[in-house]
Amino acid sequence: MALQEISRAVKIHDYIGKLERLTNLSLKNSPIILGLSSQKNIFDLPPDTKDSYEYVEQLYGDISDHDLLFKAMRTGWSYLNSSRKLFPESKEECYKQLIKSYAFHKAKQLGYLISDNQLKEKQVCHGEYEAYYAVHEIFYGHALGIWERKSDFDWFMYNYASWHQNVKLITSQFIVPSSLHQNITPYILDQLWLVCDAKNQVRLLGLEISGEQHFFNRIDRDSKTLGNENHLKSLGYEMYYVPSWWCRVDPYRVICEFLDVSGIFPDAIRYLIGSELNSIDKYICGICHAPMVRWNWDWIQKCKVGNSTVLAHKSCAIHQSSSCC
Repeated sequence: MALQEISRAVKIHDYIGKLERLTNLSLKNSPIILGLSSQKNIFDLPPDTKDSYEYVEQLYGDISDHDLLFKAMRTGWSYLNSSRKLFPESKEECYKQLIKSYAFHKAKQLGYLISDNQLKEKQVCHGEYEAYYAVHEIFYGHALGIWERKSDFDWFMYNYASWHQNVKLITSQFIVPSSLHQNITPYILDQLWLVCDAKNQVRLLGLEISGEQHFFNRIDRDSKTLGNENHLKSLGYEMYYVPSWWCRVDPYRVICEFLDVSGIFPDAIRYLIGSELNSIDKYICGICHAPMVRWNWDWIQKCKVGNSTVLAHKSCAIHQSSSCC
């Protein structure tokens, strides 16, 4: 475990260093939130909806799209999230969705103009994988250990349960029309969050992971949403942008920052173990002094060393604790 933690961290830190030299950008000190909506964009549901499970069932079944989502909200709001099936429970099923060509094949079936090149199998960037799986672990309660148990932790858990209940859908590779005309290439959002804001009010939050390739093409032909926030806002979406390189170092931190700035769960960052690490260069083990990443939720832990408390690799923290006994 120790070798896996350290070797993975060294590779990722080295990769980001090389990327900095190639782009001449200070990526290790970049903000975690690259861009965000200036205000909440609240969508009012019709007060009297016809209860039907037809579109809701389709919504949870496969790659989803804008039209299907709005049909489901208008005809089956009471059924949304009734089974708590937000997204696939297994890591393998999660990753099946993260193939861009899969979403484009679905978009072509819906009548969008899709090129042959877009239909070729294309994996998403590593950061997108890590971010989506971090959401999976946080939402299903597997990663509660990323948060520090302070004196008011019971209040924290109450708030955790509240936001957990308000999230109705999380999906990857979500199809959104890029104009009023369907016969052009759509946006494929990296993540869509459907969150209940109040009775009969919802927010549609798009989370975009900006991949490293964006910096090699200054005019980014693959960019899906950057610069088109007004169009997305007119459709009802709030957009949030995070960097892929931070997702590779600490995807749990990235998702907590998103939960905080979006107002979904502000306590997420305040209680996060390691929230003080505001630069990738600071992700250094306080025991062995090698680089750290939080690839698994428990790979960064607090540990007592003499009279000090440090952040350390899981393996180093376990070894330190056993040597003190």
